[in-house]
Amino acid sequence: MKGKRSKPYKLYATNGCGSMIAEIAFGMAKVPFEIVDVPWEDTGWKSKALKKLNPLGQVPSLVLPTGDVMTETAAIVMHVADTVSGFDWVPPAGHPSRAAYLRWQIFLVSAVYPTFTYGDVPERWVGEDHEHGAGKLLRVSTHEHRKALWQFVEKHIDSPWFLGDTFSALDVYIWAMTLWRPGRDWFKAECPKLHKIAMRLDGHPVVKKVAARNKLYSITAT
Repeated sequence: MKGKRSKPYKLYATNGCGSMIAEIAFGMAKVPFEIVDVPWEDTGWKSKALKKLNPLGQVPSLVLPTGDVMTETAAIVMHVADTVSGFDWVPPAGHPSRAAYLRWQIFLVSAVYPTFTYGDVPERWVGEDHEHGAGKLLRVSTHEHRKALWQFVEKHIDSPWFLGDTFSALDVYIWAMTLWRPGRDWFKAECPKLHKIAMRLDGHPVVKKVAARNKLYSITAT
């Protein structure tokens, strides 16, 4: 990491959530950082742990050594890539895979991620609508839309990694996001290229360590 730091990075994280991507970034880049665990129940707009850092109550939320705050996995990933010499999991400007990387990085966080934002806790958006079941319908519709998005991605990726021969942060996103709904079994059947990427990363030492810390027993056991 360029320059000197008097304090380590402080990462606010929740087990099994997108903060795993940031954990893996710091682990692979070999950058010292501290983790502040935030229970899932304390995420969201009313989060006590996060409200001063991130009014949205989302993880990852990162406090830099300077005291500045960063949010959003894409921003954190690119920050690590920009500041760690030799850490090349984001293709640099001029790299043949740069345009594709930027396209799919933004696609994952702007198209796929929101299906969880609105579908995970639908009552935030429609209220406690038990009579008409609007929350249930929102959860189902975002779930089905997510499947269609993943099938779209499947048609556009190469192998052995998302960008072909170039390993990138996109592969870490795939590892984490295939653990979420609709789950690994669905990916294996419907999006085998994405599933293979996730399976390849299951055995990476840093990924295994993050999986264990996040209590992903099904991964650490493989």
